[in-house]
Amino acid sequence: MDELQHIIEQKQELLARESISRPALDYSEGMTAEEQKRYINYLAERVNAADLENRAMKLVLQDFLDEKKCLAERLSKLDAVLSDVEDLKKSLASEVKRRKAAERRVDDLKAKLKFANKNRFGDKSHRTRKTDPDEESDRTKDKDDFDGTSSSLPENSIVNKEPEASASTAPQEKKPRDLSNRPDTYKTMGIQGTPKEYKSDLSKVPGRILERKMVPVFHLEVNIVEERFEMVHYVENGKKPKWGYFPVAGNPEVVTKFDGTKVTPEFLQAIAYEVYVKNVTFGLLHRWLADLGMQVSANTLRNWLKKGKRYLDELVKVLKDVALEKDSIVNCDETWCKVRKYDHYKKCYIWVLVNKAEQTVIFFYEDGSRGRDVLTNFIGDAELKSVMTDGYNAYVFIGDELSTVQKSSNLKKAIHQVCMAHWKAKLDKALEQAGDIRALPFLKGVDFYYKRERQYDAEGLTPEERGKRRQDLESKEMLITLRQYLKIELDKDPSETTPYLRAALKYLDKFWDNIFAFLKDGNLPIDNNLAERAIRPLTTQRNSMFHFGCDEGAEMAATYHSIIRTVKMQGRSAWEYLGKFFTKSLIKRIESSSLEFLSVKTLSNIFNGCMDFFSLRPYKIGLAICQ
Repeated sequence: MDELQHIIEQKQELLARESISRPALDYSEGMTAEEQKRYINYLAERVNAADLENRAMKLVLQDFLDEKKCLAERLSKLDAVLSDVEDLKKSLASEVKRRKAAERRVDDLKAKLKFANKNRFGDKSHRTRKTDPDEESDRTKDKDDFDGTSSSLPENSIVNKEPEASASTAPQEKKPRDLSNRPDTYKTMGIQGTPKEYKSDLSKVPGRILERKMVPVFHLEVNIVEERFEMVHYVENGKKPKWGYFPVAGNPEVVTKFDGTKVTPEFLQAIAYEVYVKNVTFGLLHRWLADLGMQVSANTLRNWLKKGKRYLDELVKVLKDVALEKDSIVNCDETWCKVRKYDHYKKCYIWVLVNKAEQTVIFFYEDGSRGRDVLTNFIGDAELKSVMTDGYNAYVFIGDELSTVQKSSNLKKAIHQVCMAHWKAKLDKALEQAGDIRALPFLKGVDFYYKRERQYDAEGLTPEERGKRRQDLESKEMLITLRQYLKIELDKDPSETTPYLRAALKYLDKFWDNIFAFLKDGNLPIDNNLAERAIRPLTTQRNSMFHFGCDEGAEMAATYHSIIRTVKMQGRSAWEYLGKFFTKSLIKRIESSSLEFLSVKTLSNIFNGCMDFFSLRPYKIGLAICQ
């Protein structure tokens, strides 16, 4: 209103200025008095009419301004409503997105529940079980519950399915299996003494004798034998007093026990076998010995094993040099364990390195760390050809030219391989638990390469021949096909893919070159199952013992498992090897120290005194002659 009034006043002022500039006109000139009077009345009426019109216009203008103000208020309210509508649209879109995510989560949980119910309550023919029932999964809650072996994968997995044999290739009918599982003969190597024979009294036979034979029956005797050696404290002229054993004719020539203990090599052999092969806890071992009549604490048993570890550590150093020889192809893995740290338990890690060519397995523990420094410090300056691992990021620096770790400079040149079996396990999980059929093309590709590797093994190909076959046209076509499938799936909306399949696709995309590195060299393995199988006994011990009492206990387990797994890999008896090793080590100590306690300086003489330094390697110890 004020603005409009101001505009009117401005117009009036302009009109007034125009009228002033004009010369005044006398419209009453020449009129009579009566005409002037009538003209004046006329003008007065015109002024009154104009005034009434002006007042009416002001009222109309006021009504217009009031309506404008009302419209402005309504418009403001409408803008607020529109803003609320936009906010509601955004909230609705976010809610729809969350609902879709929740629906996918529900579908995943339903698939998991269905999968679990099928395994637990379903018919036996429908259950997912291992191909070997004797092999139990010991990698639970560790690396996607996958232990690297085909037996840990579902029975209906594509890789585990063999193609149906055609009529031309169908194998001949096999003989019916003996369900009694009774072998005709037993291996009797290692049985002490000559078998006792108990013959029948033929005079008591009530009829005609058709045949006679000796039936072997095995009897196990477990007992503890205590031996006592009379030690004499004597002194020679000009010398310090000392203790000695002087055997009577027919008695043992030396005191066959480890220094600071009352244990013989045979006893230490049995303890080590019970703990690190049979996974018996120290508490159970203590109670078992107590039942046999020997009162010995669990801590004493640990101390005895520590004595044996001193000797085995020297052998582990030799095995490490062998495993890290130049241009070696090794497999690496790590597994967790609980270790007591003062007043709490900490999740720590034990590592393993396997050299298949040298048949050597090394376990190592560095304060329980899982960082890359553990691996780089262990490998040191070794010039390896390749390192096979899983997808754990501590291994990513291998072959990375941007690595700044000095001790891993040689690893920059090494080929870093990533296990294909771990990728396959992720695909199986997507297919079996989430029901995502888009994993099938990738599984068929994995199946293709595994079948070819089994075929190469059956044909007995050399590494050179295997390398050429891996580079043939068919293999390259499959590689290109997998790459195309991967690009198609990665370009899709992530909301259309299950979490399990997305994890498998990201794994493949990140480690593509590492997974398929084996195609470039016939010597390289396709997966890391070798290291996974080597580490399984340690994880089994972890599950049975629950924890290690200290870092020293974990280090001791690493040493013993290094020797035992190396011996097992070479097809030897761990029991026999431990016995021979401790016996030879003790004899060598006795001969070198002349019945004196073993010092740190003389410890190395056990090994340096051998004609062949490497004769203590597991596959040669049976022939080793220490002098």
